[in-house]
Amino acid sequence: MPKPRKIVSQLIGAIQCGLGVLALISAYIIYASPSTRDLLAITSEEIYLYMFLFFIFGLFSILSGLLVRKE
Repeated sequence: MPKPRKIVSQLIGAIQCGLGVLALISAYIIYASPSTRDLLAITSEEIYLYMFLFFIFGLFSILSGLLVRKE
């Protein structure tokens, strides 16, 4: 694989991993901070849905980023 292609794939993988970490942090903040839930107008029934979606997105993004970086 040419060197520029490897650099670009590693950069994209790092960005994906970073987005995944941000999604996981967002899920935790939504869960732990009542003021954030009030600010985002999230009801108590929706908390677990948002946490689940952010968690799944974060995990898939991190795994995808790690696989892209390995190539």
